[in-house]
Amino acid sequence: MNVNLKLNFLEADKVNGVQVVVFDGEFDKAGFAEVKDELTNFVKAFDLKSLVFDFGKLKYINSEGIGFLMEVHTHLIQRDRKLIVVALNANVKDIFTAIGIADIVPIFDSLNDYLKSATK
Repeated sequence: MNVNLKLNFLEADKVNGVQVVVFDGEFDKAGFAEVKDELTNFVKAFDLKSLVFDFGKLKYINSEGIGFLMEVHTHLIQRDRKLIVVALNANVKDIFTAIGIADIVPIFDSLNDYLKSATK
């Protein structure tokens, strides 16, 4: 069986209060099913300031993936934390802009761009 979506949880940057999760593949129904439990448990236990989803290797996201992102965003906001998205490809960025996610969740071109803005 092919894996549709892989997650790579990078080491937490406790100095900056940031944890990065790299998404690789397609965040569609099959991909979401593969990572849902692991990602949900991770988000529930997350205790730093900012959770960064790195979509640099994400090829596609559908409405189910977008719905989950909004759930994560809401959950983190309720706990005084935030979701940041970095490294969107042009297609995913267009989708986020068209449906208004770019107005809700901060989006940066790279992790470095986010870290620079966070230290200002």
